[in-house]
Amino acid sequence: MKFFSHAKWILSGEHTVVGGGKAIAFPLRKYESSINFSPSNKLEIFDTTKENNSIFLSLIKSAAEFAKIDFKNITGNFFVQSDIKTKSGLGSSAAICTNIAKIFKHLGLWEDIFSLATHLEDKFHGRSSGLDIAVAMTDKAVIFENNRVGSVFEPVFWPHMMLTYSGEKSETSKCAFIVKKIAETNVSLAISLNNMMNQGSDLCESGLKNCNFAELKEGIILCNEAFKGWGLYNDTLSAHVNKLLKNGAVAAKPVGSGLGGFVLSLWEEKPIKYHNIGLTLEKP
Repeated sequence: MKFFSHAKWILSGEHTVVGGGKAIAFPLRKYESSINFSPSNKLEIFDTTKENNSIFLSLIKSAAEFAKIDFKNITGNFFVQSDIKTKSGLGSSAAICTNIAKIFKHLGLWEDIFSLATHLEDKFHGRSSGLDIAVAMTDKAVIFENNRVGSVFEPVFWPHMMLTYSGEKSETSKCAFIVKKIAETNVSLAISLNNMMNQGSDLCESGLKNCNFAELKEGIILCNEAFKGWGLYNDTLSAHVNKLLKNGAVAAKPVGSGLGGFVLSLWEEKPIKYHNIGLTLEKP
């Protein structure tokens, strides 16, 4: 039996969502992570993603511990596949954690997919907001606030937006540490940046609901300024974003933790000349 989840991309709310702030995220159905599971009298893992099998094994062990099940009683063939680029901001870890939680529910070992998947994702990034898990579970666009899904989001307006890869991996735990350090050492700056990101989320939501391109543009710009304020830009990411803006994008921002990964860009017109450099985002 196949269990699968898609990638995701975040329009706004990175980092602040962990503390209860608003975030808006969308499924990216072009990319998928799956586990083909079949019953067996022993546990066997076949991982085609070129990741170390021990990582997947540790997640199974952690899931069993969370569900208060003896790990020795977990059996079956797990055939793992994924084309979601890791450490890129597209939710590869959330997808695999959600798939494991779905299998546990299928086997009658744990009912609540969200709680188990979020617990497993903590193993990757420290404290998980649950945003990525929510999108992976529902396969819908969501507004996530106060550490839960506030609503399924159905935008009215959908301008030209594109994802491009910056050329450098994004380490979520490293970026989260940087943001946490600012919160501990410079409270006024942390509050200012959180407010900036939350204001950006409000503008992005309003822009897509009210067909207001200017609001969406300003929202993305504010979110990007928050990334800069946290120090989550490096030379590679800066050069990539600057190239997009030079080539006609009116706003751009990282879609994950920062310091690399994929970048969202907003365009007034369809970027025909540069269509081959990235993935044009379709309305969900």
